[in-house]
Amino acid sequence: MKTDDLITLLARNEPAPDRAALSRTLLSLVAGGVLVSFLFVYFLLQLNPALGTIVASLWFWVRFAFIASLAGLTWWTLRRLGKPGVAAQVRWWPLLVPFVALGLLASVLLMQAPPETRMAMLMGTTWRVCSMLIALVSLPLLVAAVLIVRHFAPTRLRFTGAVLGLFAGAMAALVYTLHCPELSPAFLVVWYSLGMLIPAAVGAALGERLLRW
Repeated sequence: MKTDDLITLLARNEPAPDRAALSRTLLSLVAGGVLVSFLFVYFLLQLNPALGTIVASLWFWVRFAFIASLAGLTWWTLRRLGKPGVAAQVRWWPLLVPFVALGLLASVLLMQAPPETRMAMLMGTTWRVCSMLIALVSLPLLVAAVLIVRHFAPTRLRFTGAVLGLFAGAMAALVYTLHCPELSPAFLVVWYSLGMLIPAAVGAALGERLLRW
């Protein structure tokens, strides 16, 4: 029997993957990571007591759109990187779109603001701790993201590690907004971005070791 014929025979007898079961597993991993991160915020950082008020602010929803769009983009990219036949076509630049969009908005607002208020818009009141707290909140989600990607078949391991870290950072930033009072786009594009890029750097550094299959 020729090799190609043998491969065809084996593939014909291979049971089809249970996509519903896989989806449930991935959803459970994401939900578990979000839950642990939420408990960290709830018990150690506490929820923002003004949360019920700031949800009426336009800038609350700008913040949400920035982080949620990044989370969605990274998840879509991860799924594509997990398919060997598709991974080579994946590019990194679409992940920059939320950062560039918010950066442009922040630049316009800074230019329009009185000079004496610009530093406050950029630094806020929590710049010393914001990025590190987001990185810490991302740790359970980083573990969950690694477990998720190990259900895939990634080939570009360093890039995949960076994207899964950025996904973990974006999901962690969403959870962190329940505590954080900062709404200035200038603050977000610097300190939130840094907080999300820390787990992305960790993922890139460990990707080849953790995702090899």
